[in-house]
Amino acid sequence: MPPPHRNARPEVIPRPGLLVCEECDALYRQPPLGPGEQARCLRCGCLLGRGHRLGLEALAALTLAALVVFCIANLQPIVQITLGGVRASPSLPAALWDTWASGQQLVALLAGAVALGFPAAVILLRLYALSPLLLGRAPAGWCAAMHALGFCSRWSMVEVLLLSALVASVRIAAMASVRPGVGLFAFGALVLLLAALESAGLQRLWPLAGRGGASA
Repeated sequence: MPPPHRNARPEVIPRPGLLVCEECDALYRQPPLGPGEQARCLRCGCLLGRGHRLGLEALAALTLAALVVFCIANLQPIVQITLGGVRASPSLPAALWDTWASGQQLVALLAGAVALGFPAAVILLRLYALSPLLLGRAPAGWCAAMHALGFCSRWSMVEVLLLSALVASVRIAAMASVRPGVGLFAFGALVLLLAALESAGLQRLWPLAGRGGASA
């Protein structure tokens, strides 16, 4: 057999029965986990896997629900403010634009990234990862999408936006009439949906992709 070409890329062989710690790269066998059980790295304590009652279909349904709620939250006003007979009903994109126009570009960029950009990326990447698995196959670039999903999940801070909106509403209520809008309730529902998806973890998807998805 002729030797491999010097520039040839090494072949990556999936090992569905193995787990690699994301923090210290320790290698473990995939343990069977029941609902509520967790597996952690013996070296660094990083979470390796979590047993969950939800299957792929339920996770996909929650992700679709999160996408619908995310769209509602960004299209509807967060609060309705009435001051001196003037009523304002800003949505999140409108509030970000007003912040940008007022000269606070850095604040607008940071708020838009953690409350709009990263949550949208988390939802879309989850759909990209889950949909083909339901059909019994892994999509092109699936590993890269999973790594990107893990990164974006760390920076998705919808709960911080919700808490900030509630605190600001309480402070403004001393000077004007403030009523919560549909967008505020939608963001509350989005926090719950993203928390449910986060609790399911991403580790359980890797063995399914290695076995060919849900058909395994």
